[in-house]
Amino acid sequence: MPTLFLSTVSSEFGMLRRRVANLAQRTKKCYVRHQDDFFHRGVRTLQKLVEEVQESDLVIHLIGAQSGWCIPVDQANAFLDYEKHRDFQSRFPDVSKQAREGILPATQWEAWLGLYFGKRLISFQMETPDLDNLQTEHVERLNKIEEYPKAVANLEAMVDEIFGSLITLGLFTVEEVRLPIHLPYPSIGTLFKGRDEFMEQLRASLRSSTHHRATAIMGKALHGLGGVGKTRLAVEYAWQYADEFSAVLCVTADSPENLNRNLAELTGPMVLDLAEHSATEQEVRVAAALRWLQSHPGWFLILDNVDTEEAVDAVEELLAKLHGGQVLITSRLARFSDMVESLELNVMSPADGATFLLEKTHPKGRRGRRPTATDQADALELAKELDGLALAMEQAGAYIVQMRSTFSDYLSLWRSHKAAVQEWLNRTIQYAGPTNAPVRSVAVTWQTTIDQLGELERRLLDVLAWFAPEPVPLSIFARLTELSQWDADGFDHAISNLADFSMLTWDAELETVMVHRVVQEILRTRQAEPNANLTLAMGLLRKSIPEGNPADVRTWPAWEPLRLHVDSATKHGKRLDIPIPTSFLMGQLGTLLWAKALHREAEPLMRRALAIDEQSYGQDHPSVAIRLNNLAQLLQATNRLAEAEPLMRRALAIDEQSYGQDHPDVAIDLNNLAQLLQATNRLAEAEPLMRRALAIDEQSYGQDHPNVARDLNNLAQLLQATNRLAEAEPLMRRALSIDEQSYGQDHPNVARDLNNLAQLLQATNRLAEAEPLMRRAFAIDEQSYGQDHPNVAIRLNNLAQLLQATNRLADAEPLMRRHVEIFLRFTQATGHPHPNLQNALNNYSQLLQAMGRSETEVLQELNVLLSQYGLSLGGPSRQ
Repeated sequence: MPTLFLSTVSSEFGMLRRRVANLAQRTKKCYVRHQDDFFHRGVRTLQKLVEEVQESDLVIHLIGAQSGWCIPVDQANAFLDYEKHRDFQSRFPDVSKQAREGILPATQWEAWLGLYFGKRLISFQMETPDLDNLQTEHVERLNKIEEYPKAVANLEAMVDEIFGSLITLGLFTVEEVRLPIHLPYPSIGTLFKGRDEFMEQLRASLRSSTHHRATAIMGKALHGLGGVGKTRLAVEYAWQYADEFSAVLCVTADSPENLNRNLAELTGPMVLDLAEHSATEQEVRVAAALRWLQSHPGWFLILDNVDTEEAVDAVEELLAKLHGGQVLITSRLARFSDMVESLELNVMSPADGATFLLEKTHPKGRRGRRPTATDQADALELAKELDGLALAMEQAGAYIVQMRSTFSDYLSLWRSHKAAVQEWLNRTIQYAGPTNAPVRSVAVTWQTTIDQLGELERRLLDVLAWFAPEPVPLSIFARLTELSQWDADGFDHAISNLADFSMLTWDAELETVMVHRVVQEILRTRQAEPNANLTLAMGLLRKSIPEGNPADVRTWPAWEPLRLHVDSATKHGKRLDIPIPTSFLMGQLGTLLWAKALHREAEPLMRRALAIDEQSYGQDHPSVAIRLNNLAQLLQATNRLAEAEPLMRRALAIDEQSYGQDHPDVAIDLNNLAQLLQATNRLAEAEPLMRRALAIDEQSYGQDHPNVARDLNNLAQLLQATNRLAEAEPLMRRALSIDEQSYGQDHPNVARDLNNLAQLLQATNRLAEAEPLMRRAFAIDEQSYGQDHPNVAIRLNNLAQLLQATNRLADAEPLMRRHVEIFLRFTQATGHPHPNLQNALNNYSQLLQAMGRSETEVLQELNVLLSQYGLSLGGPSRQ
C-alpha cells in the first residue's frame, strides 16, 4: 500500500489529520504517517523524520498561520554535514542557512525533505493575515523554485481540497471520503483481546434495536467501577463495522452540559460540516446535529461515560428525539428505563489478559520486557492479580516496557503494595467525590508506578486530578512557579515520563495532557493535601482564563479549552468548601454561559457563586454586589423582570455604601437598573439614573471611554423612546465615534451603536441613511456571533422592517423569516420559548398580511413553519 506523509501543525490541522488517518485505517487503502506517530518521550529526532519521508510515496504539506516547533541546531548540522546529504545545501542554500540557525520548523523540513528525496509534494496554504514570518518566508522560497501551494480560504475549503486531491489520485472514492467518522482514538488492532463473543452479542442487540431504543455496555459485574474497557470496546466495534453506517460518531456524555457541548461539536467541518457550525449559540448547533441525524438514517452513535443520574436522564431525553440509527451507551450505572437494553461487560479472562500482556510488552529493540523462560506462566499470574481490568493491564504493561522489567519482578513489586493500598481503600473516603472509589487492582497498579516517579511527576498528577478528564492545555502550567514553591525545571521530562508510564495521555504537538477518570479518582482519594492541590489547580485556571469580561466575544476562543476544567474544579471546590477562588471562577463561567445564551447552565453557577460570597464575605460586600448584578441580568434576559429588580437595587445599595455615590461600579448598577426600568415602561424613573451614570463615568474615565459610549447609548435610546429624537442623535453619533476609536470598525459594540443610530434615522424618515448602517451592523454581528445568535436575529428584524417601510416586501420576507427561525431553533433546542419569539411571530405575521395574505393564510403558513421545529402556535410540543 502507498504511504502518505501528512506535514501539518497539529494545533491548527490536528482534527483534519486525524480524519485522513481514520479514513486510511478504515479503508486500508494506504498508510498515513505524521511526526506524532514516531516521537517517543517527546524527543523529536530529525533522523527519524528523514526515514519517514524517504519511505513515503506522497507528502501533503499544509501551511497555516503557525510554523510549529523548530529542529534543534545539532540535529540540523548532523544532517547537513553528512556526506550523503551534502547536495541538500547546494540545492536549498537559504533553507540550509535557516536550519543551521535552528529556526527551520519541522513541518518545513518535511516539505524540503520531500522535494530533496523526489517525493510528490502537494501543498496548500491557508489564506490568513496572521501568517507568521517563518511561514511567509517559506511560501516565498517554494514559489521561487516554482512550487506553488494552492491557496484556500478557510478550513472547510482546506478539507475539500485535500480530499478532492486524494480522490483524484485514486486513493479513495467519493463515498469513502464522505463518511463522517468521529472517534476518540484509532483501533489498537491485535491488542484488542478476548471480546469476540461479547462483540457478537452486542452486534445482535444493536441490530435488533427498535425505534428510540439503545444498547448500553454496563460495568455492572464490577459493581459500577471503571477500568473494564467499556469505551475501548465501543470504539473497536465502531471501527470494525464502520463501513455499514452513514456516520460513526462518539460523544462524551458524562453530564448534561458535556452531552450538549459535544453534540454541538459534531457540526464542525471535521465531522458533519454543517453550516450552523459557526453559530455562537450552542443550542443552535445541537439542534442542527440532531436534524442531521434525523435526516441521514443508518448512523452509529456512541454516548460515552454516562455515569451519573443526571447524565442518564439527559441521554434518555435525547433518545426520544433520535431515530434511524444505532445508539451505544457506555456507563457504570444500571439505572436505565426500558428504552435501553443493558449488557454486562465482564473483565477479561486470565488467558486473554496474559495474551494482551505478552503482546503489549513484546521486546522490540531496546524497548519491551526482559524475556525469561517463565514469561507465559508469569503473564497469566499477573493477569489474574489484575482482575482482568483493561486499565490495570495497560498501566502494568507500560511500566514493564518503560522499566525493562520482567513479569516476575513486576509481580513482586505489585504484591508488596497490596496491603498498604487495601488499608487506604478501606478508610473513609473523604475526597473521592461523587463517583465510586477505584477498584483494588487498578489502585495497586497505580501505586506500583507512583513509587517509580519523581516528586515533580507525583505533584503534577495530584494537581491534574482536579481537572476534567479532557485534554488540559499545558500552557496552564506556565505560571506554576508564581503560585507555588515548585521547581518547574524538568517539566517537559516529567510530562513525557508520565506518558510513558500510561499515567496520562500526552499530545506533544497539541501540547495537551489528559488523565483517565479512574486514575483521577485514585489520585483524589489518596492525596494528603487535597485542598492545597485543588486550590493550586484553580489558581492556575484563574491565571489562564482571558482577561476582561467573559461576555466579550473576543475572549471566547481562549475560554473554550478551559471551560470544562473550570467547571470541574469549581464543583470540587464547592464540595470541599474552598470559597476562594471557587466563587470567582463560577461567576466568570456563569457570565460566559449567559453571554452564549446557555441560560439553564449559567443560572445555577451564578446562584452558587452568590451563595458562596454571601457566606464568605457577608450580605453587604462588593463581591456580593457583582454576583447580584450578574444574576439579575440573566433573569432580565429570560424575562423575569420582577425577580431581577430587587437584586439590582440591592447591588446598588451595597456599592453606594462601599464606594460612595460617584464610583464607576455604582454607574454600572445605575445603568443596569435604569435599563430594567425602561423595559417595564418606567421611563421617568430610568432617566435620572442614566444621566447620573453618564456623569460618573465621564468624571472617572474621561470623555472618550467605552463605558461612556455605553452610557450615551442607553440614555439616547431612552430619549428616543420619549420622542426626544433631536437630543438622542448627537449622543448616538458620539457613542459610535468612541467605540470605533476604541475597538475598531468591526466590533459588536460598534454594531450596537450603528443599529441604534439607524433606528433613530428610520424614525426621522431618513431611510436611505439608515439602511447602510443597518446592513453594516448585521454584517458585524453575523461575523462576531455566528448566523444564529439573538443579536443577529435582532439585526435581521430591524433591516426587514426598514425594507418593509420602503415597500420592498419581497426583500424583507426572507430576512424576517430567518429572524423567526433563529428563535424557533432556540426554542426547539431548549424546550422553552425565546423571550423574543412572540414579537418575532407578530412582526412576521404583519409583514405577510402587508404582502396580501389573508389572516387564514398567515396562520396556515406560521403553523407550517412552526411544525418544522416541533412547535405550534400554542407553544412547544414534544415530538
